[in-house]
Amino acid sequence: MKKKHLEEKENLRLQQAELMALFAELSPDPIFRFDHTGKIILANNAAHKLFHRRNVLGENVKELLSFVSDIDIDNLITETRQITNTMIVDERYYQFILTGVAKFNMCHVYGRDITDLKKKETELKEALARAEEAKKIKENFLAQISHEIRSPLNAIEGYAEYLMDELKQEKREELVDIFRSIKNSSKRLYRTFDLLLNMSQVQTGRYDVRFEKVNIYALLKTLFIEFKSMAEEKKLAFSLVNKGDENPIAYVDHYSIVQVFANLIDNAIKFTNEGEVEIIISQEDSNVCVDIRDTGIGISENYLKNIYTPFSQEQTGYTRAYDGTGLGLALVKSFLDLNRARIKVQTQVNKGTTFRVVLNGEKKWKTQ
Repeated sequence: MKKKHLEEKENLRLQQAELMALFAELSPDPIFRFDHTGKIILANNAAHKLFHRRNVLGENVKELLSFVSDIDIDNLITETRQITNTMIVDERYYQFILTGVAKFNMCHVYGRDITDLKKKETELKEALARAEEAKKIKENFLAQISHEIRSPLNAIEGYAEYLMDELKQEKREELVDIFRSIKNSSKRLYRTFDLLLNMSQVQTGRYDVRFEKVNIYALLKTLFIEFKSMAEEKKLAFSLVNKGDENPIAYVDHYSIVQVFANLIDNAIKFTNEGEVEIIISQEDSNVCVDIRDTGIGISENYLKNIYTPFSQEQTGYTRAYDGTGLGLALVKSFLDLNRARIKVQTQVNKGTTFRVVLNGEKKWKTQ
């Protein structure tokens, strides 16, 4: 019985060995083995075909795989190490994996054709390079055209304000209104380019956040003065109310927070045809809260989910009632995320909208 059991066990082992050999032989990838001297002792049909030899058996592996010349074969086998190398064979890329097998004092080699992968990799690298170049061109273009447009706009705005002052003294209100409109239109165009540049910086990850203590009331007072003429042009009541500390301090990135409130105030005035726009500062625990409240057209419930989507607008097409790029609220959300701040909205169609921005007081949030 014992003898029969051993015979069956040996037959099973031989069958498994034959199956493994058949598997290697039928593999479309080159597979071969070499001993500690580098002599090839086994190779499948794919290996013979790859190296254009009727029989590679007995050849030294260094004649086929030049990179093996730099490898300590004995160490590779005894330490059962694995080495991967890529080389060109007949103008195609092949990856070879060498695995030492100490038990049998030999090394097993698996090869595979990775030409298509290499081609895709090259195409992806070239596409990435083109994308990077296009991004640089876009950024340079935006920066250049922004400078070219901002300079004359500053001159237009400055002269319009000068003429307004002169005409006020002469009590020429009809002309004062015209030049106020010129001034405000210049500001709006100026801000449009700010939006494009800022969104470009945020989307490419090039915006550098610098946290500092900022007096929110002082910041909003400056913006209040800047936007006052736009509210006056539309004959809107415009007010700034501080219900919190005399000097409410928040730990934020100054530039981006200015852009947040500038966009919210600009939208409030733009979408309010009559009534008022209020800026209200309050405290909530250790946080500083700012409400931008208007009595404008409001936002429909269906559109609320899209208000922070870039280039999205509730009214589209040439017949829309309000101008704009659809970037304002998208940039507001992006900048508030950078500042670890929150925004809430309450709105009702034809009744008005209130955006509440919650800043983190003087608490210094950790940044990554």
